[in-house]
Amino acid sequence: MSADPVLGEGYTARRIELGSDSEGPVIATLIHREPGTGDAEPPTGRQVAPVLVLHGWSDYVFDRGLLEHLGGLGHDVWGLDLRKHGRSLLDGQTPTAIDHLSRYDEEIGAALRIIGRDRPPVLLAHSTGGLIAALWAQRHPGTLRALALNSPWLESHLGSAPRLLLAPVVQAAAQRLQNKPILPPGTSHFARTVHTRYGGPFDYDLALKPERGHRFPASTLAAVLDGQARLAAAGPLAIPVLVLHAARSAIGVRFREDMRRADTVLDVRSIAAAARRLGPDVRIEAIDGARHDVFLSEDDVRARALEVLDDWLETVAGRPPTMKAPDGADPRSSPGTGSGGKEKPDELGPA
Repeated sequence: MSADPVLGEGYTARRIELGSDSEGPVIATLIHREPGTGDAEPPTGRQVAPVLVLHGWSDYVFDRGLLEHLGGLGHDVWGLDLRKHGRSLLDGQTPTAIDHLSRYDEEIGAALRIIGRDRPPVLLAHSTGGLIAALWAQRHPGTLRALALNSPWLESHLGSAPRLLLAPVVQAAAQRLQNKPILPPGTSHFARTVHTRYGGPFDYDLALKPERGHRFPASTLAAVLDGQARLAAAGPLAIPVLVLHAARSAIGVRFREDMRRADTVLDVRSIAAAARRLGPDVRIEAIDGARHDVFLSEDDVRARALEVLDDWLETVAGRPPTMKAPDGADPRSSPGTGSGGKEKPDELGPA
């Protein structure tokens, strides 16, 4: 464990070893915010849940303002850079490559053990991380207090029908291409609305979170479509869930000024429809003027998103975990070691 060079003073980074795959050693990185002198004290006899922040595809944990906000409320704040993302991307690796989303169970399970099995956290996850988080909650009941999802990629654009048509084609391509790119480079629309290079308020490492995203590996797209299918077929979650998303989408090839206050990546209608199916205790909030990452929106919109998150956290803070944590279960047992194992997805256990 050492000081985190990304977030700076008050943050540590711990390397989680995950064995190796065909590209070499595989790691994840767990970030921890050290308590500050100005942090709120929880009311007497009340436990404030830890919060574990999970990034999206072609992304990493960097929003210090969000982490400081949560820490100031008294939460013990953690972040996780998944394998082959951000701090965890090693030389010679294909950025974001994964053959099945349950592989990430290994680092999530390791992170939860470090946080403490007796302290189930709220998992705050963005975009593809939201899909990964929801699948984790399905597979490992009792390990989370609640789930907060920031524009989660729960379903494909336009719903399940296009996914069902596309999935077999992508799966066949993934068997042939493996980690080679399957999609053309994305647009730079999101970066143009947020990054300091374009006059935006947020400065992040464009090598770790490129303007157009990393090239999308065929294996990763197949894994995402498979994960969406598994989530759609799964039963309801029994824990509280918050889903935040933009009020509107603005997706297109050419950049427009209205994209500064819209989701330029995902279809918000598909997000909302899939969110309603997650369980009986789901709060869905469409944030007017929000971007794809609602917490990287303009100041007024970011403030509104934080207000909703704070209010929801207050409602779940004093509630015990909905389900008893599994006894002696090792969350790392299901996916195997590394991301290049020989198991087929169906042999990794149901989502």
